[in-house]
Amino acid sequence: MHTFSKEALERPARTLQAAGVLRGKAEVICRATKGARADEVVVAVVQHDLSFGGVWTVAREDLVRQISLVEDKGGWSFTFSPDTSLAQIEERCLEFVRIVFRRWEAMQRWAIRQR
Repeated sequence: MHTFSKEALERPARTLQAAGVLRGKAEVICRATKGARADEVVVAVVQHDLSFGGVWTVAREDLVRQISLVEDKGGWSFTFSPDTSLAQIEERCLEFVRIVFRRWEAMQRWAIRQR
């Protein structure tokens, strides 16, 4: 019978914390999006240790290559379009929390049924 690893069960809780870190830096992210051009994407990073890893503006064509350079193993990266408002960034953080919480609930229900 398959069961989730301890790390898999802990990941949603850590992801919720990462969303909080991101929300705490929403103004920094918003400032970066104001300076981004139409052919660029803003990438905000939360490191595996839940520290804020920074914000980068990268060319859309380089996005895949650049994310692997700025995101540490086990961390989180979030992308934003140019000129994203503070309200939109905060709403994305909240929506991210809702999605992660639903995933956590589903994992908990499944784990309970497997006992």
